[in-house]
Amino acid sequence: MKKLFLSMTAFVLALSAASAYDPPLQGENLFYLSHPELMTEGVSVAGGGIESVMPASGTINPALIGLEERTSLDLGYTGMVKSKYSQAFGTGILIPTDWANFGGELEFILDENCMGLGNSFNIKSFAAKQFMDRLYIGVGLGFGYEWKFHKDWMLTADIGAIYNFGDIAFLKNFSVGASTNNIGKTFASTRDWQGYPAVMAIRVGAAAEFVRTENFGLGLSLDVTTPLFMNLIFDSGIQFRIKDFVQINSSWEFNSREAADGRNSWIPTLGVVFKFGIGMGKSDFVKKRDWSKSELCPSAAWKNVDGDINLIGVGAVLRLGQKDRSGPDIEMN
Repeated sequence: MKKLFLSMTAFVLALSAASAYDPPLQGENLFYLSHPELMTEGVSVAGGGIESVMPASGTINPALIGLEERTSLDLGYTGMVKSKYSQAFGTGILIPTDWANFGGELEFILDENCMGLGNSFNIKSFAAKQFMDRLYIGVGLGFGYEWKFHKDWMLTADIGAIYNFGDIAFLKNFSVGASTNNIGKTFASTRDWQGYPAVMAIRVGAAAEFVRTENFGLGLSLDVTTPLFMNLIFDSGIQFRIKDFVQINSSWEFNSREAADGRNSWIPTLGVVFKFGIGMGKSDFVKKRDWSKSELCPSAAWKNVDGDINLIGVGAVLRLGQKDRSGPDIEMN
């Protein structure tokens, strides 16, 4: 299997002037480092096998935020452990409206020469809208500034779509998604597109739940990403749900460029998410928005990046209110 992947690597790199493309380690995952759920769910452009949307999901595919019915907040922190300690921090908000869903994510990276990412702050904003019955389309705009290695700025746009087929045979909640991320200028970009995160990263993927019972669920996802056709990245994720209280996530990434350089980790990631119902008080403000009963989902994750480089992340998502599981009201005259 490993020989097959390395053969594919040689083919992909032969398609273009790939020698001009050499991002820092995990540079293509810059926006996914700060939240444990993004690290461990296979970075699914289709929403994951067991759908879990948060504000940070918009950094993968801006259309994903259109799936969420509730106002949501996320918070994540990741320690990057090597000879020196580095860190990443992210927080965001998602606000549904009758017209469209809007969101944003703010991220700070403080890399003390652990992976060569430098120090940066990055912000992305998103808007997504449902079209027809099952199609969602989203757009995003991003800005960033790096001040350790390059003292450079970033200005990019994203576009994405997701289509949910519902249940097809043994595939439950089957979805396909596609996005093109980082259209514009990224850090350390030149006319040879050497920058990071990857310019014009085209991602396609599919996700579905294979087992769904009251007490257990099993979901799988698979994404393929090609940054300007200079690399080929596979992301696969698996999720186990137990009693709608705990979810165990694992994912594995094959990065052709990093594998060719001997830097791809062959160890899957591992993470866990808990779900708690919480009360938000009885004020008129809370009652008016139907937030009295809400949902808090703390999470933790571990990822081996390469040899002695490990990421350890903790985070939480707060979803205000309860998911609407009722059907539409039909009035007959």
